[in-house]
Amino acid sequence: MGMVLFGSWGFTANAQEVLTLENCREMALENNKGLQMAEMDSEAARLQKESAKKHFFPQLSSEAGFMRRNKQYQLFGEDMFLPVIPFEGIDGESGSFDPSILRDPDLAPEVIVTNPVTGEPVLDAEGNPVFRNYAWLPREEGKLGQKNNYQLGLTLKQPVYMGGKIRAGYRMSAAGERIALARHRLTEAEVLQRTDHLFWQVVNLQESLELTIKWGEMLDQLVYDLEQLYEEGIVTQNQLLEARVKRNEIQLKEMQAENGLQLSMMALAQHLGLTFDHPFKLDDSFVPGSSTNTLPQLVESAYRKRPEIHMLQEAGNVKAEQVRIARASMLPSVGLAAGYNYMNPNPYNGFQDEFGGDWQVGLSVKIPIYHFGEKRTRVARAQQKADRSRLELEEAREMVELEVNQSLHNLREARARVEMTKRSLEQATENLRVNNDLLHQGRATTRDALEAQALWQQAHTSHIEAKNQYRMAYTKLEKASGQILK
Repeated sequence: MGMVLFGSWGFTANAQEVLTLENCREMALENNKGLQMAEMDSEAARLQKESAKKHFFPQLSSEAGFMRRNKQYQLFGEDMFLPVIPFEGIDGESGSFDPSILRDPDLAPEVIVTNPVTGEPVLDAEGNPVFRNYAWLPREEGKLGQKNNYQLGLTLKQPVYMGGKIRAGYRMSAAGERIALARHRLTEAEVLQRTDHLFWQVVNLQESLELTIKWGEMLDQLVYDLEQLYEEGIVTQNQLLEARVKRNEIQLKEMQAENGLQLSMMALAQHLGLTFDHPFKLDDSFVPGSSTNTLPQLVESAYRKRPEIHMLQEAGNVKAEQVRIARASMLPSVGLAAGYNYMNPNPYNGFQDEFGGDWQVGLSVKIPIYHFGEKRTRVARAQQKADRSRLELEEAREMVELEVNQSLHNLREARARVEMTKRSLEQATENLRVNNDLLHQGRATTRDALEAQALWQQAHTSHIEAKNQYRMAYTKLEKASGQILK
């Protein structure tokens, strides 16, 4: 096969860039907006995995605050009076007040007030004995705190055991990254298939245009020959007019073919990221390769390379991790926390107007006991989704095998159609030659010659279409088997 040239936008052939199908594929992959968005999605999934990985490590946070209070805290509503007792009134074992001192005839008068007449203890309004000595706590001395309060803190948290939830979450995010990569590969396969379609569409329309031009040239020659024969009285004027009408029809078809070709060229240029006026020509050589593989090899290749299979496999992994996360909610969780707080007023020195701090360490354990079966229901629901994803994968594998079978059969049929149309073209070419000879000998009519040309054109069109179907069938088999992705 030769080159397909495009110079309809005002450029010479010398300035044109020669593009093979492989060149077009590379340019489409480089400039496709859908692929660029898929790459962004892959990067976002990678960052999500990195974020999930950070949950294995401690989290350090700081906190600072300021509060302005209108009033200080007041511990006493009024002046406080605390009774004073001698050392003998303290129980040596418990360290608390020993009420037996009030019944000791020697010590009681030293501790409480007694009636000088009866010798009985003097009681207050609430029935409590009145002590001889009291310690005075003024109400004003019961104020604490400051109006301006500051707090600084540093906290460290480390999960110790979360029932496997963190590990399952990380594996989910890793599977999500692989899904994004598979989706990128799927978009890549679709871009490549679209590239092949546009490439061969341009080649097909160019060949159709060349056929139409050649048919027009044949009709020009036929009209010229008929005009000569008409002058010699061999053909009638009606036969000449019939050929001229057919030539006008072909001129319209030629214009339509040129418009269709130009639009296809513009679509291909846009797909490749080129400007509409960029000059290029296509190398339309075609060498199939995958058709030599056997059906089992193609099916195995599809299972191994198809992004759709990878996506469903990773989706199944995600569902399995969701089951583990649901089960983790039924297990204990253990966390470690440590921190240091720095406060003003200082609670460690009488709430003085100064900064004071202290550290603390804690261990928390959370054990779910009973939730009315809610967590078991959650696990069962997650398990059902995981089982459903496995069925989806099995169904997808069956559909992929069917698609590979269909694509392989379509390729074989398209190849056979190319051979059949090639033989038909040879026969139509020979038929056209014979009718032209008969026409010049006066043994055939103009209609016979036009019909021979129409049959020749139909045979050419069928052959061109068969070649295009064969090339696209090969691309579809490549995509179905996953071999379109390098």
